[in-house]
Amino acid sequence: MKRLLVAGIGTLGLASALVGCSDNGHSAAPASSTASVASGTQAQVKVGGSDLSGLNPASVTCVKQGGKIDIGSGSTGGTQQALAVVMTDANPPTVDSLALVVDGNALSVANMGAKVGSANVAVDGKTYTITGQAQGADLKNPMAGMITKDFNIKVTCG
Repeated sequence: MKRLLVAGIGTLGLASALVGCSDNGHSAAPASSTASVASGTQAQVKVGGSDLSGLNPASVTCVKQGGKIDIGSGSTGGTQQALAVVMTDANPPTVDSLALVVDGNALSVANMGAKVGSANVAVDGKTYTITGQAQGADLKNPMAGMITKDFNIKVTCG
């Protein structure tokens, strides 16, 4: 139960920061001469086999900076769907953290300290395909325990 509570609080904090930083389509990444913000980013985000509704694929950004690749987007309209991925810019890349806000539930993958969920990355040129399972708490019924959702994110960076 303690792990559920810690994972839920951490996921909510990460998701809240993501939604707050992604308002109005502005990137949270600082401007820098070493940052590479990809123009023409193309994205497809599926959770549980369906497109993540409320998330505009055209609003997804991809920033390469300091040995990391940051992929993110916020919601459109009245829904609170969101995406944030931090992965290494290594060969092959690995996911450090991933957060999804799906139907009001904050789901995550974390490989720093405590391990939550799982994620794999495949690279084909400038296209990254990230697949796995994200975990979090069902905010409508927190006592029900952890929920797990499969995800598939395909992003072409610049």
